[in-house]
Amino acid sequence: MAKPDKNLSEWIDELDNSELMAITLGELIETRAAESPDTEALVYSNQPGVNDIRWTYKDLNEMSTNLAKAFIDYGFKPGDTVGVWGPNHPEWILSEYALAKAGLRIVTLNPLYKEQELIFALNTVSAVAIVHAEAIGEIKCLDVINKIKSEIPSLKHNYSFDDGLKNLIKEGRCSNSLLPSVDPNDIFMIQYTSGTTGVPKAAQMTHQSLITSSKNSHVRWNITVNQRVCHGFPLFHIGGSACMTLGAAATGAVSLPLYIFKPDVTLDILQNEKCSVFIGAPVLLTAMLEVPNFKEYDLSALKCLIVGGSNPPLELLKKFSDEFDADVVNGYGMTETCGLTSTALPNDPPELKAIAGLALPGVSLRVVNKNNEVVKNDTPGELLYKGPGLMKGYGNLPDGSSGINPDGWFPTGDLATMNEDGYINIVGRAKEMIIRGGENLYPIEIENYLLEHPGVLEVAVFGLPDKKYDEECCAVARVDLTKINNPDELRDWCKERISRWKVPRYIFFIDSFPVTPSGKIQKYKLQEQYIQDLNLN
Repeated sequence: MAKPDKNLSEWIDELDNSELMAITLGELIETRAAESPDTEALVYSNQPGVNDIRWTYKDLNEMSTNLAKAFIDYGFKPGDTVGVWGPNHPEWILSEYALAKAGLRIVTLNPLYKEQELIFALNTVSAVAIVHAEAIGEIKCLDVINKIKSEIPSLKHNYSFDDGLKNLIKEGRCSNSLLPSVDPNDIFMIQYTSGTTGVPKAAQMTHQSLITSSKNSHVRWNITVNQRVCHGFPLFHIGGSACMTLGAAATGAVSLPLYIFKPDVTLDILQNEKCSVFIGAPVLLTAMLEVPNFKEYDLSALKCLIVGGSNPPLELLKKFSDEFDADVVNGYGMTETCGLTSTALPNDPPELKAIAGLALPGVSLRVVNKNNEVVKNDTPGELLYKGPGLMKGYGNLPDGSSGINPDGWFPTGDLATMNEDGYINIVGRAKEMIIRGGENLYPIEIENYLLEHPGVLEVAVFGLPDKKYDEECCAVARVDLTKINNPDELRDWCKERISRWKVPRYIFFIDSFPVTPSGKIQKYKLQEQYIQDLNLN
């Protein structure tokens, strides 16, 4: 690791070839099964809606091999793409490893996708098959697939998580097919990202990039063999299918995914399975704290909370640490970097664990201005990434480009600062920065201030159009009404503590936030709502 100039916001590092995880997902699970055959790989327990399972690494390796052979016997060719659609079933992860062993690609599908979204997602990658849950909520998946399959010319096969895969595995046990040779640099996973405006972009990730980033995240967090890790990221999300799943296999940890997040169920798992680590979005931890009998749970085994999926305010992380009596570490990453980009070191003080932290091994970062010039320390600018986790590029941009700059750096779209020691702090999204009368306002900074009020539970800050100042600051908060009665009271509280231009002009209280499946508050939905409500078009 190196910071070429202590005064500039740039961090340069490269991995030696020997440090790269130049293997495929199939080789990863085979190696782990050979080293730790009887270690639990995947545990589902105490979760309504899904059967209890305790698959060892040997189990997972053998089942995925048999499933891969069946795919080959049914005519699937290396490079074909298969969609996986459903909540966090154990069969989702089984399918992931099997597709990798068969030399196929996986396109991850949001369980909430409607018909037109499925048609777009499957047609964009010419998917030949879909592996799916029996039902998602009240929706029968096969009914939807039968309705849309005529609009997806490439789609030839569909298999359910239950009987469909069980039959394939049974057939695969009798197969004499040989698994193909797969290149670690082949594209394996395709995920759609940044679909809030315009057409979703198809990020393409290789075996090597996925495994390298996932392993290094767990190594940085000191997660080791047999350690029990409960996590709440959806499997269609990079945090679930890559960081949590592959990171566990790379280190020999025990993975305990949440089927569908329910706060009381999650607390049952943490207590009964004696989990030492929980990883998930801050909103999940907030929900657990609001369970009425939270204090009655025995969480003494829980030593570390790792949060991601948003830019958590420091005050919120302090609250988590106090209430759960555990260390709290923030992690920063994105789909295009195969998950984690940076996080603190285990021995860092709490204030450094609350920010994005230091780049992972081999990752280079720089903060630049609008002219693509590296800025001085502690100056906000756009964060650029270069490293072993970088995607191959987007597969469906209209101009045919990859989304990666010609010099190999990827523009993240996040605003950040870097201190003289190389620590990154995310101050917002470039498109979320509020410019009020020429002053730059950073939403996360104002959110931090607001969360210091004991009555504020969650808050989102964003800009609204204004004729005089171009933009005005708006804060929407979920509050404890026993501690704060109305928005004017919160505004007066702000005036005593922060500069007047940072005090939100608009403050609204809300019962619940619109959130993505990974737990991020969808600010654009709030913005659209209040633009309409306030007639600011």
